[in-house]
Amino acid sequence: MTSERVNASSSVGGNVRLPAVLAMPLRLVPGVVHSTALATILDRVLARELADGELEFLFGRTVAIDIEDAEVEYRLFLGVGGFYAGSAERTVDVTMSGALYDFLVLAAGEEDPDTLFFQRRLRIEGDTALGLQVKNLLDSLDFGIHELPESARGWIEGALAAYRRLFGREAS
Repeated sequence: MTSERVNASSSVGGNVRLPAVLAMPLRLVPGVVHSTALATILDRVLARELADGELEFLFGRTVAIDIEDAEVEYRLFLGVGGFYAGSAERTVDVTMSGALYDFLVLAAGEEDPDTLFFQRRLRIEGDTALGLQVKNLLDSLDFGIHELPESARGWIEGALAAYRRLFGREAS
């Protein structure tokens, strides 16, 4: 990460950014643990799409999700049986990056992917065609936070509430 990202002000271009002191506990958890937890959630949330073959375009590909202000990167690989934590040795095909708050409002269904990408709050690097397929998949999913596993839902709701208390940000 660049020092420019780490030292960014708490609000950049309308984006709410996690202060470095609050990001420290997230950085202490190994990336593979973060990635394994997210892979498990995605297997559950996207079970129908996996069974229907809608995610075939991701098979054998590695997608990185870079939470810039938390300095955490998730690496996900779709293989036989579902999603797996991608290893550091594996080449990343596409990276989606942005601030934690923007990924939280996306996961909660409070913002749609198009809005976040067009406002440049989320960005795609690498295989742009694959990134656009992922964005289109996110856009086509019709679920709200109520469909996430209870533990994930509780974490997202708690994190969004904390952001809103800290930054006085209203629900989108």
